[in-house]
Amino acid sequence: MTILPFLLSAATAAMPGDEASWSTVGESPVRVECTEVDGEPWCRSFGLVHAPLEQVSQALKNMRYSADLFESVVSIDIISDTVLHVVLDYPAPLDDRDYVASYTFSQDGDAHLFTWVPASDEVPVPDGVVRLPRFAGEWRLEPRDGGTWVRYTWQGEINGSFPSFAYTQARKKAGYEALKDLAHTQRAELTKG
Repeated sequence: MTILPFLLSAATAAMPGDEASWSTVGESPVRVECTEVDGEPWCRSFGLVHAPLEQVSQALKNMRYSADLFESVVSIDIISDTVLHVVLDYPAPLDDRDYVASYTFSQDGDAHLFTWVPASDEVPVPDGVVRLPRFAGEWRLEPRDGGTWVRYTWQGEINGSFPSFAYTQARKKAGYEALKDLAHTQRAELTKG
């Protein structure tokens, strides 16, 4: 049963495309690139999860029920059929981050796309957590070499008291951690895509 509805998302139009001027910020263990659009940072990471597309896709469709499989996620609360409140684990001494987003699922040929856009900010911010009010993005999954090629694109704002000199390292880590978590849900190997 598909948990997320088959809807088109406004996030796709807002996200930078391949024609944007992407700068590589890391090549290992996965490639991570960043760009700016209208003064806002965006990043994307690429990897190959050595598990079938359908299984990897199911992990994202059901992530609301299996937050414990995603090591970088503290909690996921279901606000409605399409809206989730997600708290992300940040390393001490930094405060964790959270966002409230509306998720949609669609297909583009063989590719599975999970997009999200910011949703209502009526969910209270938990103590000791910093809200990411513009957090949006997309998971793009494609069958490749018997596994699943993944492109994870996200709005790269960090917010809170975070030193600007550490942004690049934080974005590299975030791009890798997201892909690693997805591979972990399948107990699968993750390699450069």
